[in-house]
Amino acid sequence: MTVSVIGLARDLRTNTPVIYAQMATADYLNIVGHDFENFSIQRRRETHKAYERLKVDIRSGALLPSITLAVKPEYVDHVLPLYQQAIGSNDVQSLSAALSEPSRVDILDGLQRTYILSDLRAEGHVFVDGQTILVEFWLEGDLQKLIYRIIVLNAGQKPMSIRHQIELLFMSLKTSIEARIDQLSIYTERENSRRRRPMKFPLAVVVSGYQAFITGSAELKKDNIIASQMLEANALDATEEEIGEQFNDFVKYLSIYTEMDREVFRVYSGGNSESDGPNLSEMTDATKVMVSSHWLAAENVFVAFFAAIVQYGNIPDKRHRIDEALNSLVASLRAAEFGADPLHLETFDKVRAGSNPRKVNVGIATRKLLTNGFKEFFRDAGETTLDRCWQLAAE
Repeated sequence: MTVSVIGLARDLRTNTPVIYAQMATADYLNIVGHDFENFSIQRRRETHKAYERLKVDIRSGALLPSITLAVKPEYVDHVLPLYQQAIGSNDVQSLSAALSEPSRVDILDGLQRTYILSDLRAEGHVFVDGQTILVEFWLEGDLQKLIYRIIVLNAGQKPMSIRHQIELLFMSLKTSIEARIDQLSIYTERENSRRRRPMKFPLAVVVSGYQAFITGSAELKKDNIIASQMLEANALDATEEEIGEQFNDFVKYLSIYTEMDREVFRVYSGGNSESDGPNLSEMTDATKVMVSSHWLAAENVFVAFFAAIVQYGNIPDKRHRIDEALNSLVASLRAAEFGADPLHLETFDKVRAGSNPRKVNVGIATRKLLTNGFKEFFRDAGETTLDRCWQLAAE
């Protein structure tokens, strides 16, 4: 048996089943699969000397600290009955077999160690007999509880930035989010994909949008460290229910944003595929705004849109005005013909060009213009045109 189950437990705060297991190093690498690094968006490989020493030690047979894995949400329902069966009968064979299936887990803690193990295997190293790894499997199919687990509980256990926590969250929920929004495609940096169609966004940009949504700020890399920490602290000072509701709201507005993107691509490009669509670095360049057909995929626009929703809709009674404004915008986009300019991007570009790059940071000025423009649009429930909103935002 690849996985040896050595204990069963339950997190009493979230009621999440937990399985403690032991396995050979080679078996662990088979379980995480060859594409485990696809879940490591913007989590670069570390090059500390300590990792070089660790690699030498592992080669000599050293044991590693335990690694934490999360069974992917789409597979949790398959494993849970086997967990219950194991509790009732002490028969863990079926559970062990299910956990041994490759590529059905995400790495929550232990990515750098996994890189080292994978490198050693690629170099032809044969791991020492008896060199096992302790693994903690989390079985959480409830997205609300998984969000709470990753964002809040991890924050109290290790010095992890809010950005890193959100990346962990979306690594686990990418497939679930795509399933909730028709035709949405979220792709990883490692796929090195160009955006040649609508409703396709880099995971790094979606993560930035969610970070802006929970902090209420379009400035994700604040130079003012104290202000940044206060924003992050406020984002984390929420109950499980509040975090779950907030995530569902984000998915709701992401669905609307995706529909807008479909229509923007049609109106501004004629719906034709573009072989030279922008890559990730172009979409995340703070000094740039994408060509019209890819305008909504630009990170600047993405974060400003979601920050504006929170900044204007900080009182629940205002959310209906945001919804009315977005319904109006989607309707106008659907009614627009190819070659029209329903977003009034010509006006936006003229207003944006008025910023003096010698006096202001272009990226910050662009995000401020976008955020204020969207807020103006929300304030009048979509009755004021974006043409006028861009102008008001600059005043």
